[in-house]
Amino acid sequence: MARPRSFDADTALGAAVEDFWDAGFGATSTDELCRSTGLSRSSLYNTFGSKRDLYLRAILRYASEKQGQRTELLAAEVDGRTLVAAILASVLDEQWSDDDRRTCLMINACVEIGASDDEVRRALASNAEDFRRMITEAVRRGQLDGSIHTSAPADRLAAVLAAAVDGLQVRSRIDLDRADVDAAVSTLVDLL
Repeated sequence: MARPRSFDADTALGAAVEDFWDAGFGATSTDELCRSTGLSRSSLYNTFGSKRDLYLRAILRYASEKQGQRTELLAAEVDGRTLVAAILASVLDEQWSDDDRRTCLMINACVEIGASDDEVRRALASNAEDFRRMITEAVRRGQLDGSIHTSAPADRLAAVLAAAVDGLQVRSRIDLDRADVDAAVSTLVDLL
């Protein structure tokens, strides 16, 4: 008879998210995962499968958390331009509030893993598309309420905004002054 688990798999998965977010897939060792989760190597593998399987689950959990945050943002009763500004600011606020100014786990994974693992790539693409859909909805709201111009389709403007905020996150890793990032966001919003 199998012995019952004496740990919380969700808590262990949360610790793994932090490890992968800090160091990436390649630089996170199984020993480090065991230390942070408090699991033995056999418990880690029995619960999550391989390190790669745990990485995929960590990415999916992170994406799910971000989806919840996005839903909350979209519920704000503000004009579209204000909503776009709030979305961009929220991404950067989260990063700048982190002592290490970690870039979004999903951006890190896109850079590190890319298309080398199809299942991970699909999870990353789904998250990126979800983010673009949220921005598209905000832009469309602004086009309907007159706070954003209609000279370009909402989905095209959203694609540019998503790419810009991804780049601003990467740049924020080395910038010393948040004011430069805020000025870039302000300029993006002014272009709408």
